[in-house]
Amino acid sequence: MRGMLELRGVQLSPAEGTPNIIGFRCLGLAEKIPEFETKTGALVHIWHVPREMLPVSISEAERWLVDAPPGRHWILSEREFSSDANNILSKTQIEFWGPEKLARWIGESVLRGDLIAHIPTEVEDNSETKSGNKDTTTSVARTVLSSIINLDEWLIQRGLEHVDATPVLLQATIWNVQGSLVSPEGAIENRSWRVLEDPWAGKLELHDESEMMDNSPQIRQLKPFGQMWLNDNDLRTMLTGILETRRQKEGSGSGVVRSTMLEKWGFDSQSAYLERIPAAVPGWLLKKDGVNEILHSRNGRTYDFNFSEEP
Repeated sequence: MRGMLELRGVQLSPAEGTPNIIGFRCLGLAEKIPEFETKTGALVHIWHVPREMLPVSISEAERWLVDAPPGRHWILSEREFSSDANNILSKTQIEFWGPEKLARWIGESVLRGDLIAHIPTEVEDNSETKSGNKDTTTSVARTVLSSIINLDEWLIQRGLEHVDATPVLLQATIWNVQGSLVSPEGAIENRSWRVLEDPWAGKLELHDESEMMDNSPQIRQLKPFGQMWLNDNDLRTMLTGILETRRQKEGSGSGVVRSTMLEKWGFDSQSAYLERIPAAVPGWLLKKDGVNEILHSRNGRTYDFNFSEEP
């Protein structure tokens, strides 16, 4: 927990003289907390409540209120608080984060790449090559795109603050395309591109490498049903529309007056070499009213959980 706070820019100093309170561990004093930018004032005592089977009772909460030093407090609890315990804390200068909000905060940090979640490393070997005359398979590390939407803001706007949101990765593909642009006169220009295939959003678009996360979180990954992926013919057809370009015709006019006529340089899709690079888009599995939905972190749309399957 201390390491998590340091990653969020929370600098802790020793809380000297703070009493030992059963069930509550004082991590230290903080002067500035990014999550509370709108609040100013004295130093904040930060407390951690470790996980246990039973919720925090009202007697435990009352004992903490009696023994805790005066001032502002932030409680990070892995235990649920009973409704009575929660009620008495809500009437004080205390910022209380229960297990759901704490898990969401940690999940956001994982998806941003601030925090790396470790599970037994599994090297994916599902990279494929789509080419008219080549068929090779290589082991390529997975690329994870960065998130765009803010989960808390998205939930608040829809009145879903209390919905359970679990961070997941949504399987996607980045195509490394090596091909040619051909002018109307037959001139050939060899080029390479990276194109993102996002089957959840049904999109194929040029990929900007600056939108990748520095670290790939090792968390649960969901993949779409097979029919959501583009087949080879459809992929090459759509690449033609994405990669072809228009340029000013060379030698069109002279002197200070030049023609603005543009000519189309078409993409030769049939001879192109396509290499599949495993990729993923961050998302969240939302559980509300007994129904599971998938929230896409880049377009803010939700998808039926039935459209996915475990890898």
